[in-house]
Amino acid sequence: MANSFMLILLLFSYTCCYGYTELELLLKLKSSLVGSQGSGLEDWKQSSSAKSHCLFSGISCDESSQVISLNISHIPLSGSIPPEIGQFSQLLTLVLAATNLTGTLPPQITNLTSLRLLNISNNNISAHFPLISKMTQLEVLDTYNNNFSWPLPEEVASLKKLKHLNLAGNYFSGEIPPVYSNLQKLEHLGLNGNSLTGKLPSSLSRLLNLKQLYVGYYNTFEGGIPYEWGFLRSLQVLDAASCGLSGTIPLSLRYLSELEEVLLQHNNIKGHVPVELGSLTNLTTLDLSHNLLTGVIPESFCQLNKLEFFNLFNNKMDGKIPDCISELPNLRVLQLWGNKFNSQLPENLGKNGKLGWLDVAMNQIIGPIPNQLCKGRTLQGLILFGNSFSGPIPEELGTCTSLVRVRLASNSLNGSIPPRVLNLPNANIIELNHNKLVGKIPLFISGDSLETLDLSNNSITGNIPLSIQNLVGLQKLFLGSNKLSGDIPDELFSLKNISVIDVKSNGINGEIPKSIENCTSLISLDISRNNLSGRIPHDISKLKILSSLNLSDNHLIGEIPTEMQNMTSLVTLDLSYNNLSGRVPSEGQFAFFKTDSFLGNPNLCSSSQLICASSAEWSSNHGFRLGSCYWFKTILLVVSSTFFYVF
Repeated sequence: MANSFMLILLLFSYTCCYGYTELELLLKLKSSLVGSQGSGLEDWKQSSSAKSHCLFSGISCDESSQVISLNISHIPLSGSIPPEIGQFSQLLTLVLAATNLTGTLPPQITNLTSLRLLNISNNNISAHFPLISKMTQLEVLDTYNNNFSWPLPEEVASLKKLKHLNLAGNYFSGEIPPVYSNLQKLEHLGLNGNSLTGKLPSSLSRLLNLKQLYVGYYNTFEGGIPYEWGFLRSLQVLDAASCGLSGTIPLSLRYLSELEEVLLQHNNIKGHVPVELGSLTNLTTLDLSHNLLTGVIPESFCQLNKLEFFNLFNNKMDGKIPDCISELPNLRVLQLWGNKFNSQLPENLGKNGKLGWLDVAMNQIIGPIPNQLCKGRTLQGLILFGNSFSGPIPEELGTCTSLVRVRLASNSLNGSIPPRVLNLPNANIIELNHNKLVGKIPLFISGDSLETLDLSNNSITGNIPLSIQNLVGLQKLFLGSNKLSGDIPDELFSLKNISVIDVKSNGINGEIPKSIENCTSLISLDISRNNLSGRIPHDISKLKILSSLNLSDNHLIGEIPTEMQNMTSLVTLDLSYNNLSGRVPSEGQFAFFKTDSFLGNPNLCSSSQLICASSAEWSSNHGFRLGSCYWFKTILLVVSSTFFYVF
């Protein structure tokens, strides 16, 4: 009798109120989660063992073999959460994150009254959020990056034990409920990435334990940051980026001594940057970019010894960049572009050995480029274009092998190009154009990563080096408006990935190499305004994706290859001001080109002219520079005049 009673008790412990054992429940859960495709959770299998389900992946049980934790993350499923989820009466942790689930969150989930952690983030769950006020033990609620809509659920405010609330990345609309200020234990509040409106509630200042506050991105709030938020003395992260904020930065933020990150970028905040922010000595990240800020960088910022990321770009600030910025021991990223700063860069910038990215483009900065920028060999981005930098390019940059982007265009830099600058192994962009550089292109250049090289609009002399062939990844080459001479080397056309070649306005001579046919990736070729001679290679027609070709203002002779009619990608063509002869092709793409494309070639005939001498004929009479039709008409005129004179 006792054995029977124990058997009944054992069966009851493995059976839910609806008559399913927890093993059966998990198998039903599996069938719903994997959907019709039936993949995933392969180890969830039927078994005669009463405890086998506790060995399923993602499952933890208590001493009575009841499921207390169900944690399935980053497994590509294709189903939905079934109503049976509400029958796991002892469940404490439920994580179904990044599993591609769809459908809705079943209301039965509110039966999990013992649940402490619910994470269904990074799925495609949609519809209205269920009433969860009965789940009073919840400490973590994370629905990040789903498709929930409607107003934010106010009943969440009744979950007094809640510490982590993340409703971000959904389609919640309306205002932030002021009752959220009742969540006195809350440490993390994520409401960013929704469609929220209204004003930021000043009542959130009552959340004295709050450490992370995220309200930005895709939300559109009225007004600015409430002054009362200065009472959030435990706050470490304030992220209110890209959410339509206006007004000024409240001075009360100076009281948030625990702040580590302030992210207010992409708003309409105006006024000066408060000097008081310099007292936030725990700051590691300060991003005030893309606003309407004016004034100068406060000298008080020199106290921010933990600052790593400092962004003020795209504002209306001016004045001097404080020298002490270079003394910040942990500074890694400094972005000030798109302002009106008009001083020199601090001489010791980069001295800390940690600088990884410097972007001060489009200001009015003067003076030399500091030579310690890459002292720690960590600098990846050097973006200085659109200023008034002068002096030579520092030789030290040639040893900065960490550099990925070098953009020094549109300054007043002079001297020659340091040889090693064109041998940086990781650089994908080097732009030195629109400066006052002289001398020759270094004889040896290399770099498998280099995709764009722009040396145009300088006073560079000499030849295009044969080592150009070492730039195997090069896609765009700009050497125009210099004083280059010599031939176009075959090595240039050996580059298999090149799509744009621009060497216009130089003194390059010789013929167009026949090796141009190897440049099958070429989209745009401009070698105009040089001293090129010879004929247009027939094999140029093999460039099947070439869309723009400019050979104007050279000394090219001969006929236009008829094969060029078949270059169906050719949209722009300029052969003007050469010595070309013969008839202009009239079919294919040439039916669309205007006469401007052929001006200044007196020996060329249009398709409408009846008589046109071949290029061979014009070669034997190279002293005559007028078109054949003109001479034909002249002969007729002479004969006619003689006829009338005789008779």
